[in-house]
Order: sequence, then structure tokens, then C-alpha cells
Amino acid sequence: LEYAERTFRPVAEQKGLAFELELAPDAPHALVTDEQRLQQVLKNLLSNAFKFTDSGSVHFRCLGEEGGARFASETLSASSRVVVFEVSDTGIGIAPDKLRLIFEAFQQGDGTTSRRYGGTGLGLSISREIARLLGGEIRVESSPDKGSSFTLYLPEVYTPIEGNELE
Repeated sequence: LEYAERTFRPVAEQKGLAFELELAPDAPHALVTDEQRLQQVLKNLLSNAFKFTDSGSVHFRCLGEEGGARFASETLSASSRVVVFEVSDTGIGIAPDKLRLIFEAFQQGDGTTSRRYGGTGLGLSISREIARLLGGEIRVESSPDKGSSFTLYLPEVYTPIEGNELE
């Protein structure tokens, strides 16, 4: 949260957006993972939230969840505790039929998005891969003109599965 505050508070002030940071009472006090890669994913999710939000707010929260939930990631499914980072905004949102597409390389919500907002369309693709390498996953919920919520799930303690080690 300190990283997010330090990095994005000036962006929020410049754009006139509310920026709320929340550390839930059930959030773990520590997380064992690759800090640099975690920051890279969070920076991308927060950058996108600010880029695609012209009015309203961006909310960043961290919470803990008991393990045992159904995840695509074997590491998450086997984890006794999961750390959840959620970035939500009141931005332009994403059409339901485009939600899967945005995680593909060089893709954005539609052709006008890249012309208006810029970017290469690589950030979410890279973030999804980093999340996977950290034993986690990213999910998204969105409604056009209402905003988006991207959620990063990571095991509280990162233990690489053989063949998935970070280099």
C-alpha cells in the first residue's frame, strides 16, 4: 500500500480523482513472493485504472482469504491462505465480449481505446503471466461506462512448482 500511495497519489491529484487505499483487517502482515514482480503487476493494474478513469475514483485494497477456493492455479488451490489485491475504478469499463481479449498480447478493449489512450496492449498479458509465475492469477469484472475491477490472487507464501521457478 505504501508503494501504491507513493507512486499513484500524485497521479490521482493531477487527474482530480479520489484514490482510496484499504488494508482489510484480515490482510496478512507479510507476503513471501518476488517483490519486484508483484510491484510490476500492481503498477500495471493501477496505471490502467488511472489511465481509463476520467472522473470518480480508483480504489486499491488488500485482504486475506482462507485457502481452499477454486482457482485455476494449482499453487493457489493448495495454499492455506491467499492474499488478494483488488484495483477497482469508475472508468470506461470493458464490454463483456472483450473481457477475455484484453489479456491477449497487443489487444485492447477496441480499436478506439489504443487511439484515445495509447499503450501497446501488452501490460495485462505480461501481468497475467507474472501472476501465474508467482503461483497466482488475475480475474476481472467490468461494465461499460461503470468501471472495472481487477483482482490479483497470490499465495501468502510463494513456493515454486517444479519448472515454474522465476529466474
